[in-house]
Amino acid sequence: MSKKIVILVLFMLVSWYGVAQKSINDYKYIIVPQKFDFFNTEDQYQLNSLTKFLFNKYGYEAFFAGDVDEFPEDLKKNHCLALTAEVTKERGGIFKTKLLISLKDCYGVTVMTSQIGESRVKEYKKAYNLALRDAFVTFQNFNYKYVPKADVMVKPVGAETGSVNESTIKVATPENKIVETTKTEEVESVKTEVVSTTHDFSDLHYAQEIKNGFQLVNSEPKIVMILLSTAAENVFIVKGKSAIVFKEDGFWYYSENNGELGDKTAMNIKF
Repeated sequence: MSKKIVILVLFMLVSWYGVAQKSINDYKYIIVPQKFDFFNTEDQYQLNSLTKFLFNKYGYEAFFAGDVDEFPEDLKKNHCLALTAEVTKERGGIFKTKLLISLKDCYGVTVMTSQIGESRVKEYKKAYNLALRDAFVTFQNFNYKYVPKADVMVKPVGAETGSVNESTIKVATPENKIVETTKTEEVESVKTEVVSTTHDFSDLHYAQEIKNGFQLVNSEPKIVMILLSTAAENVFIVKGKSAIVFKEDGFWYYSENNGELGDKTAMNIKF
């Protein structure tokens, strides 16, 4: 593959992250952490509790991250049905408290952010409370309605016990039903969550066709990455990363975008 094509695809990567916007309506739940990063203790000033309360008040379904036993069954099986709420403290000067709420998907990609909530009250607890409520105006006025999507990402079923082969694989449908298929092509309408964050590029990866690309499965079996198709032949965007996988001189390579043409790492992929 020519250097010009690689540069073009890397440019497409940057553009893709800007235009492939997701909607909050694609997600059924909100998960609230027990502690925000700018605080030292859990639920300091009851800000986490207030965040959960306000989401529920305005028509969302929110849970604390640690209350897994209280999660609905579909959320237990599929974390990607939820967005995680992160509250960050913005620079506000000596006499002003500013908070921003971000909703991120299961890959850490920001789907929606609030307006910056402000308060000039000197008392910390009251200031954070008022700033958070001010930021929540965004979600209060948003016409939220969950709309299920057929291509929602889900965790693989039976990944702990079986081994992946090309003839038989069990996967989970968006309705969390187990489906057994005998051809990888039949998995097109089913997707699985990337559950392996680190992997050996020298391992053999099986490419299973899904809608708009392929999912790469190792021998454990675990889904190690999702490849999204591009207009260029044998060039794929890696979902959730600023990276591409491409074929050159008969071999497959992985390359991350760090602002310039990055180094490439050989991959062993069987389509």
